[in-house]
Amino acid sequence: MMNTNSSGRTAAPEPSATRPEPREPRPEPRTEPRIEPRPPQPRAAEPRVPEARLPDAAPRASVLGPTLRFRGELSAQEDLIIQGSVEGSITHTQSLTVGTDGSMKGDIRARVIIIDGKVEGDLYATESVSVRATAKVKGNVFAPRVGITEGAFFQGQIEMQPSGAAVQEHSARLRQAALTPSLDGAAVDHMLGAS
Repeated sequence: MMNTNSSGRTAAPEPSATRPEPREPRPEPRTEPRIEPRPPQPRAAEPRVPEARLPDAAPRASVLGPTLRFRGELSAQEDLIIQGSVEGSITHTQSLTVGTDGSMKGDIRARVIIIDGKVEGDLYATESVSVRATAKVKGNVFAPRVGITEGAFFQGQIEMQPSGAAVQEHSARLRQAALTPSLDGAAVDHMLGAS
């Protein structure tokens, strides 16, 4: 509505009474309880945790699980962890671990061999063999470096030669025996047993 006064001019509209709009109640901001840092306290001796049973560097390790049963020749070019049962031989270029649940009947050839489980057979490593406290090994060990942890069961002989010479020598004898078809079983056993 507009008002017109006697001079003929239009007056400004009357301000209407504005009603305040109803406001929704705003939730009050929550304040998190403030936690004051405690002064450092001396720590009591923590119980010793058993060391991990994996190879030192296992970026792409394959695992043969505890329910797996394997019989035959096994060869690989990557780190391998055996938690199952293997009967036969293993030829390996990297690190091989027989875990606490693993068992092996046969010879093992690898760069690094770590035993936590049971092995019946000879171990040939070009770098090192480690027999840990939970291990039970019946067989000979051929490696430049050998470590047997207190508490491990070991029955056999150890031959330590630099650069894995024993491993290479034994492999050469195996190749020679395989290439000589005229030899009978006794002659092959004699050749492999000769040092």
